[in-house]
Amino acid sequence: MVWAAFAVLCAAILAFAVTTVPGVRPAPGFDVRFDGWLQCGGYVLAAVVAGVRPATRLARRASWAWIAASLALRALGFLVFVLFVRTDRPQAYPSWADAAWLASDGALLVGLWLLSRVHAPRRSPTLVLDAFMGGLTAAAVAVSVLFSSLQGRTPPGTTDDVVAINLAYPLIDVALLALAGGLLVGRQGGVSRALAALSTGIVGFAIVDCVFVYQVTARTFRPGTVLSTLSLAATALIALSAWLPEVGRERKLPRGVVGLVVPAVLALVCVTVLVYDGSRPAPFASTGLAAGGVVAALVRAYFTLTGDRMEAREVIAAKHLELLRFRALVEATTDFVAIADLDGRLLYMNPGGRRLVGLHPDADVTMTRIADYLTDEGLRVWREVRRPQVVAHEHWEGESTLRDLRGGPPIPVAVSTFGIRHPETGEPWLIATVQKDLTDRVIAERAVRYLADQRQVLLAHLVEAQETERSRIAADVHDDSVQALAAVELRLLLFRKEVQARAEDLLPAVDDVRGAVANATERLRHLLFDLESPATRTGLRSALEEAAAFVFADEGVRWRIDPAPGVALPTETRIVVYRIVQEAMLNARKHAAASEVVVTVRERDGGVEVDVTDDGTGFDPARVDTRPGHMGLAGMRGRAAIAGGDLDIGPATGGGTRVRLWVPKPAGAGNGSS
Repeated sequence: MVWAAFAVLCAAILAFAVTTVPGVRPAPGFDVRFDGWLQCGGYVLAAVVAGVRPATRLARRASWAWIAASLALRALGFLVFVLFVRTDRPQAYPSWADAAWLASDGALLVGLWLLSRVHAPRRSPTLVLDAFMGGLTAAAVAVSVLFSSLQGRTPPGTTDDVVAINLAYPLIDVALLALAGGLLVGRQGGVSRALAALSTGIVGFAIVDCVFVYQVTARTFRPGTVLSTLSLAATALIALSAWLPEVGRERKLPRGVVGLVVPAVLALVCVTVLVYDGSRPAPFASTGLAAGGVVAALVRAYFTLTGDRMEAREVIAAKHLELLRFRALVEATTDFVAIADLDGRLLYMNPGGRRLVGLHPDADVTMTRIADYLTDEGLRVWREVRRPQVVAHEHWEGESTLRDLRGGPPIPVAVSTFGIRHPETGEPWLIATVQKDLTDRVIAERAVRYLADQRQVLLAHLVEAQETERSRIAADVHDDSVQALAAVELRLLLFRKEVQARAEDLLPAVDDVRGAVANATERLRHLLFDLESPATRTGLRSALEEAAAFVFADEGVRWRIDPAPGVALPTETRIVVYRIVQEAMLNARKHAAASEVVVTVRERDGGVEVDVTDDGTGFDPARVDTRPGHMGLAGMRGRAAIAGGDLDIGPATGGGTRVRLWVPKPAGAGNGSS
């Protein structure tokens, strides 16, 4: 509704502007029935548009209520002028319309003052002086210029109330301009759309009032001119400002513009007014206002100089404190911190760096170069890698070694080297480096590697002992138990023939004994397969294929081995992986009722990962682990832990079970079999 009313207002302004242009209508002049009511309707619409804002929104309601009241009084003044004052013969001046218009300016002053308290809550002395000085300068110029014009144009015998009204219009406009300028300056140059529209409307009011007073004094004023259109357009802008955003992008003016240029220009204007007033009769108000502007400019200059001096001292103190903090930080750290020029000559080294490389605290580092603190390997890295990277990208991170000037072993360090540009020219200026001592980490890594090597040796001995014992047991079973059972089975075959010839009714009993012996022989053969690991004589893939073929023989289970190419493990680790995967296959056959088993082998995170996935019924690992007599999963986890790996058992995607094994690859594992 508000924007519809504003659109009608704009149409009314356009129609009024077009119809009052000379030559548009056959008879020039001001037609009350059309121009008068069109003009008055525009002012009423502007008052309505502005009045809806405080009636519907809580934000800054008081400020916009006073501004809306100002537009309502302005509309009232034009209604009084068109309906009553214009028809008087002679026309009364000043009239009740002038009272409404002056009251309108007063209400606008109150609204601007309330807005300034919101948009410029922190008013520094310099900003107040700027606004005060601007107001004095504008008032001095207005009084000085208008005095001679009004004095020359005022007919003899003009009453005092007419002169007072003639001066009241420009003076109150000067107050409005000063307050609007102070509001803009108080926002540090950040002008929103609302303030821009409001200030433009106030400037339009000032122009209209000054021209109006001049024309009234010279008795040349007539309604329905461009002046009337400008007044209506300025009113519409003020009404529009009530609905525009009040938050604008901050654009701060340079300190020199606000602190020096603006006061200097205003002071120059005031001096010009004083010179102009001295060359002719002038009112005391003009001279006093101009002199006050000069004094305000001098006070403003004093505040600027003292403020700049204090700010400079604060900046210097802050920079000094910042330097002290930086120096305390750099000198407190135990890392090696150094700065050198682009040629490699050292300019600074912190105490922690001196202690790290064994340099005396009082030694002059400016007589040394970067190369003096690097080992042969570190110097090679500096020349071939670090310096080109710093030159090209202004940064390099990595590891290197420093020379111990006390004769000790090289010091391993983590290096961060970066370029520094000149703060004024922006050209490459210095090279800085921060290097952290990695001796403790290197010692810890060596200890970890030693423990890993020892674990691998122990694993090799353990697996070798287990496999040796398994081979001995397998040989004993094969040479003794299996051979004995084979002989028993052969004798039972001969015995069956005799029983068949003499007592045929005993054949079922003999066949039962033969079946028991055959079953025992088959179980021993399975035991032999479990005892003898093909992983001791072949690669992991071949060993897993043999295990799958044996485990799933005559079971109708589909199986597939998917090894990644180039996966190599030492014999002892390969045997551990084989045993765990073999147990997973047996579990899939015995407990999962699986129809398909897939074994995937791949390298991951410096080791080998093996997935055994089946499509069986699945299980709850927590319950399986606690079942009496079930030792398979515990044995699998124990073997994985001994090899330094980990085992995860859980549901597979889409159903079934997934057994995931990861074991590390020892150094030199690339020489093993895949």
